[in-house]
Amino acid sequence: MRETAVREPADTLARRPDNTELSRALSAQLGIDLAPREFTLADGVRIGVDCADGDPPGLLVQCSPFAGQVKSSQRNKVIADAFKLAWLRDVHFPRARVLLVLGEPLSRLFGRGAWLPSAFATQRITVALLDADLRLRVLDIGT
Repeated sequence: MRETAVREPADTLARRPDNTELSRALSAQLGIDLAPREFTLADGVRIGVDCADGDPPGLLVQCSPFAGQVKSSQRNKVIADAFKLAWLRDVHFPRARVLLVLGEPLSRLFGRGAWLPSAFATQRITVALLDADLRLRVLDIGT
């Protein structure tokens, strides 16, 4: 059987940070201690998030630091991540805030007149952009 190498898509960040690097950068900027987390819920369901604080968590974070041309699969991941965070908060950690951290090119999903920013704002999902130097900028997606 012949093996083939799997390569990262060209549209991910050239220097894509791992969860630990992202956690440290976000912790420093937000002033709270964040780390990659996996939760085993009361019903036995296991679910991971890229970053969370405390126990119980007060902040749940998913990161999609894509660069390059935005594709439908990346848009779908953003929506799936938001759905996961909102569900986890609403059902299991109702006092937690939700933060979705995206690469700069994904900001076009949140342009004026698009349905996505309105939906995210309604679900109390904060969206922030992460630049190549791992600096955050929160988007104003309020309605």
